Amino acid sequence: MLARPPAPAPLDHARQVTSHLSSARPPRPGVTTPPEGPPLLILLPPSETKTRPEASAPPLDLGRPGRTGLGPARETMLRAAAATARGREAQSNLGVPAGAPELVERMRGIHEEPAAPPLQVYSGVLYDQLEGAGPGPDRQVLVQSALLGLVDAGSDRIPAYRLSAGSTLHRLGKAASWWRPHLRPVVPRLLEEVAASPSPLVLDCRSGAYRTMMPVRSTDAVRVLEVAPVQEKAGRRSVISHDAKRYRGVLTRVLLEDPRAIPDAEALVAFLAETFAGRLDVELDGDRLVLVDRVD
Repeated sequence: MLARPPAPAPLDHARQVTSHLSSARPPRPGVTTPPEGPPLLILLPPSETKTRPEASAPPLDLGRPGRTGLGPARETMLRAAAATARGREAQSNLGVPAGAPELVERMRGIHEEPAAPPLQVYSGVLYDQLEGAGPGPDRQVLVQSALLGLVDAGSDRIPAYRLSAGSTLHRLGKAASWWRPHLRPVVPRLLEEVAASPSPLVLDCRSGAYRTMMPVRSTDAVRVLEVAPVQEKAGRRSVISHDAKRYRGVLTRVLLEDPRAIPDAEALVAFLAETFAGRLDVELDGDRLVLVDRVD
């Protein structure tokens, strides 16, 4: 193990790790372009904070065919969200802070809200690490969404909506519960695509609420790995909670910037161990990809 400098305070340490990892090592000479095929899949949670697209941007186009086939369900949810925003309990049902009533107004007209690529709209700790990055032909990023079910970071456009998995919708109930049966048929299709990939892996960076909204589990052909950052100090490990988003964002960026094919979970661990050498340790624990930040 490489020697590490004295550890700063926990939050500063996380930021320092982010700084080091953001300049991850490029592929070594001799690494070839991966064979063509469906890309490795990364599942991300949405963010509560969002950047509203320019007013001149076109609104969400529900008539545009999407790879998830969720068009009719999306229309139902958008109508319910707009109706909820017009109700008496709009603020609490949508989870809008008292100091941001304009978010309720936006949800009332959600069909007309300007839309932009997801990685330009979602913001916050995880998405800050992805600034300027994006999925290419060898990587696919899908974001779980309480409004739209599942969005493709490479092809979808979304508005800056205010809705979470726990939101209560007019006539639909809880968003997560309503979406579950609509998303269930999507999962086998996704896994079938990933199984045909030179990188038959799914990296699940979602939080618990969004994992239960659309459960995705390993099959004989595809390994699904839940990304789990932990901090280790004096031999004792603790789960990283809020700042886990930062680590997941850094991991996602590393994978987006390196197109090499990764044939299995063990190869992924070897690649990440080399990339993060001296900064993070990477372990497999069943179907968990554990990122270990050791603080001396």
